Amino acid sequence: MTKSKRTISRKCVVCGKRIKIIVYKDGHYNNGHYFNKLKIPIGKGQNKKVGTTKVLGKTIDVVKWTGKEKEVEYWECNKCYEEAIHENWLEETIEKLYGKKCKDYNKNCACCQAWEIYNTIIEDNRGLL
Repeated sequence: MTKSKRTISRKCVVCGKRIKIIVYKDGHYNNGHYFNKLKIPIGKGQNKKVGTTKVLGKTIDVVKWTGKEKEVEYWECNKCYEEAIHENWLEETIEKLYGKKCKDYNKNCACCQAWEIYNTIIEDNRGLL
């Protein structure tokens, strides 16, 4: 017995490629990764300060867009999604083995050298996309 399905077309937010997504009657889907809807500012307007909050010990402004907004769906193609997973794995592994990036680069520091290799891998890999 086959499931009822339909095909929708969306654009990958990362690379701009068109994705043909198969959506089944029960709501699950294949060929793409959905992350929710976002509101993006359009037209004239400005970011108006409405308060402050603390993030990582620093006080930052909280702003609200005063103009119009457009709601868009956030989709990624399989290739961009997989790429992000691999980059995240590599970043977490280097951080586990060598620690977080140093604030100031030192060519004799093992941590800095590891992060420099990470940067080289990411830059070279993105050139292949």
